[in-house]
Amino acid sequence: MTDYRKLLLVGFGLLALVVGVISCRQKVTTNPAQPSAAPTFTATQDPTLTPTPSNSNTVTRTFTFTPTATPTGSLTPIWTPTPSNTSTLTYTPTVNLTGTPTSTRSATSTASPTITSTPTITFTPTVTPLPGSSWTARTLPMSQYWSSITYGNGVFVALTFSNWSAASPDGVAWSLSPNLPGLLQWDSVTYGNGVFVAVAGGPSTVAATSLDGGSWQGRILPGSQNWVSVTYGNGVFVAVSDGPSTVAATSPDGVTWTAQTLPSSQNWASVTYGNGVFVAVSDDPSTVAATSPDGVTWTPRTLPSSQNWSSVTYGNGLFVAVAKADSAVAATSPDGVTWTPRALPSSVNWSSVTYGNGVFVAVAWGSSVAATSPDGVNWTAQTLPSSQNWSAVTYGNGVFVAVNWGSNVAATSP
Repeated sequence: MTDYRKLLLVGFGLLALVVGVISCRQKVTTNPAQPSAAPTFTATQDPTLTPTPSNSNTVTRTFTFTPTATPTGSLTPIWTPTPSNTSTLTYTPTVNLTGTPTSTRSATSTASPTITSTPTITFTPTVTPLPGSSWTARTLPMSQYWSSITYGNGVFVALTFSNWSAASPDGVAWSLSPNLPGLLQWDSVTYGNGVFVAVAGGPSTVAATSLDGGSWQGRILPGSQNWVSVTYGNGVFVAVSDGPSTVAATSPDGVTWTAQTLPSSQNWASVTYGNGVFVAVSDDPSTVAATSPDGVTWTPRTLPSSQNWSSVTYGNGLFVAVAKADSAVAATSPDGVTWTPRALPSSVNWSSVTYGNGVFVAVAWGSSVAATSPDGVNWTAQTLPSSQNWSAVTYGNGVFVAVNWGSNVAATSP
């Protein structure tokens, strides 16, 4: 072959190669168009500082970003497969941002944040008086010899040495009733088994019952005695008398009464119930007490000293007795059998003691003196609104109420 022919063949080969390359480049340009701009992000919330600044030179701020639109950008094509003298190439974008991505970034601050505010906490204390420590004077419906008070069925009921009684739901507002059966020395009233029961001295055989403390019906006690105290417990009412006397009486309902016999002839002054036992004390003066599980069978007991024991009550697992005749003597017992002497805060005529709201409260005759104790052992002197013959105190409906002999003055606490 001549040199002319060889040159011609080489020229045709080069022309074919150039056409192939141009064809390949035309194939690539038909791939999808690439994005034109870089993604932009906009912060959608204020930065938060972590930790809270406290005179620190470095704090970390966290930002959360949300794109304002579908991101676009100039992307470097990825060739699949990698070009290697092939006539067909496929273009794949590097990203496809069509959602709502978020980006969390952190930065540090070289500032020195300082907390300059100082919070001020202002306390306004609420002072709640201890039960029995703060007393308010109240007015009874009339000036009388108020002898006894009790609480039951949502009402306080007080008696007089007459045919008058008074009732109050709160110890403040009182209503008067002239319905007691007879102008008698009504000495004591109690509540139990849905009924108020009152007994009278004199001597007399008269008791009375009431469902509301206002309307009364006369009942007959088993003997003419100076009935001085009545209580309720274990399904039975028990009344004792002074004189001296050995006579007691029991009743399941306050209507039908049965005579019982106390261990010895004493001026029995007060009877109460607690811890499964009735306890009676006397004011001869003497050391004599008595206990009974049912009001029928009585056993003599011995108090710590010879006193005019005037009142006995039960609370917080303990019997507490107080004495009159210018005495500072009290006594406690868990069972009515074993007694321990205690000291009251002053020597006065302690006339009545009761228990309520976690505290024992005692009041005194012929003075403005009262006393409180959480345990019957440690006593604190308190002051009543005025000097009176405070004759009786009771507790109910969250309130202590005291009445006095010879005027229309009463007192409540708190």
